[in-house]
Amino acid sequence: MKNRATIIGHIIFWFFYLTVVGTGGSLISDTSQGWPFVWNSLVFGGIVIYGNLLFILPLLLEKKYRRFGMIGITFVVLVILLRFETEHLFGLHLTDQFGWAAYFFMSVQILALFLLSTMFGGFLQWYKDRERASSLQKEKLAGELKFLKTQVNPHFLFNTLNNIYSLAYRQHPNAAPMIATLSKIMRYHLYDGSKERVSLAKEAEMLQDFIALQHLKHGDALSVDFYTEGIEERQEIAPLLLINFIENSFKHGDADTNPDAFIHVSLTVEDEALHFSVENSFQETDKLGKGKLNDNGFGLKNAQRLLDLSYPNRYELSQKAEDGIYAVQLKLQLT
Repeated sequence: MKNRATIIGHIIFWFFYLTVVGTGGSLISDTSQGWPFVWNSLVFGGIVIYGNLLFILPLLLEKKYRRFGMIGITFVVLVILLRFETEHLFGLHLTDQFGWAAYFFMSVQILALFLLSTMFGGFLQWYKDRERASSLQKEKLAGELKFLKTQVNPHFLFNTLNNIYSLAYRQHPNAAPMIATLSKIMRYHLYDGSKERVSLAKEAEMLQDFIALQHLKHGDALSVDFYTEGIEERQEIAPLLLINFIENSFKHGDADTNPDAFIHVSLTVEDEALHFSVENSFQETDKLGKGKLNDNGFGLKNAQRLLDLSYPNRYELSQKAEDGIYAVQLKLQLT
């Protein structure tokens, strides 16, 4: 793509230049010198332009300004003198016919081509540098996005395996179903987590599996609701985006100490906007208390960074803790 843009740039430049020198050739009173003038202009134009682009301009791009100036001036002077000396070889007699006016015009033409080729080459280099910087930035963001997703997996897996170990140690009947559900979730992480977008319905199914997994751990000690509405197969979302919020509600909730503990999850879609909310009860004295909402765990920081990378300027995120209820609300434009 870059080489194609460069070639197109050269073609446009030469078409413009040929139009200009062709017009100049047609204005010469002696029509027998019209075409020789065009060929002469093309030959020396090519010498000036590509001699500069290949051998002299790189000195400027390397910030060797003094060498560029000295070599550039010498090059232009030599090309001008060579053009005068070889004028008759092209069948031209402009200097004989017009005198100093021809010398001035032909010299200015060479100097102008040198300056234009310098600006043209500088623009091409600037364009290439910008494309390279853009490519590096995209690679950096893609690498960061991939890193954040890999952080979700071990974090979630570590907690769940600890839960399963505890149940298995006590020979609890929920241990086997937890392993089966965990296997299904990890399969989703492995095969869909690396994709740029996945089906929203599939993401919601994974969240349901995650909630079922946690429900197996807590049993009837925790009331969990998961409400969905407006989800269609055509809708897509960045994978592993919402699980952090739900995991955070289980992690910082008070299911182990409060018999009335609850978690309410809502995922609805309206007018191509996703509305996602998570509410959970918590003890005012724990580390999720007021004034510490922005320091409530590794997961939410990851979630917000994933949102920044996947949906820049396309989401609204709020969170609050009030009267023993911690709530997170997310509004996300899917398209």
